[in-house]
Amino acid sequence: MTLLTPLLMLGAAARRRRAAVAGLALAALLLIALAVLADGWQRAGGQDGRRIVEITVGDLHACALRDSGELACWGDNEFGQTDAPAGRFRAVSAGERHNCAIRESAEVVCWGDERDGQTDAPPGRFAAIGAGGLHTCGVRDSGELACWGLDSFGQTNAPDGRFVAVSAGLQHTCGIRESGELACWGHNWFGETNAPAGRFRAISTGSQYTCGLRESSELACWGFDSDGQTDAPGGRFRAVGSGLWHTCGVRESGELACWGDNDSGKTDAPIGRFRSVSAGGGQSCGLREAGWAGWPVCWGERDFGQTDAANAAAQINLDRGQIAARRLADGRTEFAWQPAVGERVLPRRRYVPADAPVDRWLRSSPIELSGVELGRIEARLRADGRIESAFRPTSTPTGGERLLPPSRYIPVAAPPGRWLRSSEIDPTSPPPR
Repeated sequence: MTLLTPLLMLGAAARRRRAAVAGLALAALLLIALAVLADGWQRAGGQDGRRIVEITVGDLHACALRDSGELACWGDNEFGQTDAPAGRFRAVSAGERHNCAIRESAEVVCWGDERDGQTDAPPGRFAAIGAGGLHTCGVRDSGELACWGLDSFGQTNAPDGRFVAVSAGLQHTCGIRESGELACWGHNWFGETNAPAGRFRAISTGSQYTCGLRESSELACWGFDSDGQTDAPGGRFRAVGSGLWHTCGVRESGELACWGDNDSGKTDAPIGRFRSVSAGGGQSCGLREAGWAGWPVCWGERDFGQTDAANAAAQINLDRGQIAARRLADGRTEFAWQPAVGERVLPRRRYVPADAPVDRWLRSSPIELSGVELGRIEARLRADGRIESAFRPTSTPTGGERLLPPSRYIPVAAPPGRWLRSSEIDPTSPPPR
């Protein structure tokens, strides 16, 4: 959305009062503003449909939910498990070779391996969903559980009562009751359903073990411990994800911790701050926060492309972005970097003073995303009062040349406090000749 629409509306109102001297003066000022605002800067804000809000990992594939409500899946597709249905969704869960998701209508749809009925979702409205090995369980709007699929060990024999969350493992299932207490059922050869006492706020079932996040933010894991997957580290956590033989958690600091089997590097967690994590068969995925917020990163096995998290956001070039700017009431102009995916980045030095010298380029502090320096914003005051902006990348493909986006001027009449954005910039592409 450009700034032309609200100004045209104001112009129409002014013309209706064109008999008054004040109305004529306002109309004249608006015509000038329209000419200046034709530079094409866009209002900032809103969803772009590309940010990821949830990620879930299966055996050899993964799925993600975009902020638009659309789904994206990638990796092994032997049973059609990455053929995500169209539409808008509010939650998704990846099982071994199938997935289930909750539509905006609260109905459940499942796809992928259907040989044991694990994709035969019952009708009704659901609030939570958990896809497992060959079965699935969901929490209805009423709080009651419904499970379907293979029931070889009673993993679909859900207990009575009202629940707020459910997680389906390989051959067992666990849920959190409204009281915060746990209930687990199904396969129990390794004690994976022997849930500890206490109140929990999150639960994640693995192949033959389970981990839960207590209300105290401490982790508790139980069941099969062949590779140390239940040896949870101490400290306070805010999320946990159980996989085949490994586990990952997000500490309160946002840093990741992974433990258990490290074949293919699935416990070699990347550095940075994360908001959530999910562990699968041979890989793990997490959602970053800050800088590249909402961008997924995956690590571990990649034989089937299951770590190609770029597919979750339609292979967006992470380095692309826009210069964001706003006029301040004191006459200064503030600048920031708006990445293609993620939150606005504010460099430490980012203001152009009201009395800046005309036609002298000023440079911001470095723009960094997850510890990687992209470049700096440059700006200068023009003789007509506009502020011209540019970007000088650190990356070598551009040779460090100043990049001038087509829409790069801050109008004199820009409303104070309103963020505007330039046209998109790709620091990794050579500048046009």
